[in-house]
Amino acid sequence: MTTTTPTTTTPYAIRAAFLFWMGALAAGVAEMILQVAEFPGVAVRLAVYAIVAAVALRMRAGRNWARWTLAVGLGVFGTLSLVIEPITWLLDGNALGDALARTDLTGVLTAASRILHILCVWAAVPLMFSPGTGAYFRR
Repeated sequence: MTTTTPTTTTPYAIRAAFLFWMGALAAGVAEMILQVAEFPGVAVRLAVYAIVAAVALRMRAGRNWARWTLAVGLGVFGTLSLVIEPITWLLDGNALGDALARTDLTGVLTAASRILHILCVWAAVPLMFSPGTGAYFRR
């Protein structure tokens, strides 16, 4: 007779997802610093980032509610909040080439941090639901 014991080691995919969440947070903080004059409520943003870090820690510890909170809250709604502005701007008839021609270093760094932020989120979400992670969250 063989018995299975719940996994006590954090799966690689979950550890990687956690690192991607931290990367997304770092990119968000970088963008906030670059655009500090345009970001009202810096304290509120930092509080939100702290909550996200706490939820990511709970996800890494195997809390299923945290996994779903990150997936829906940041994977869906967070991504929408990051892409709605540039999409709306393009739909308003603005040309990407014109924006690139007149951008400065801050604009380039801001765009790079936002792209990195989105890529980190898009990497983290599927990793949290990759094969073999379900048992970790059921233990």
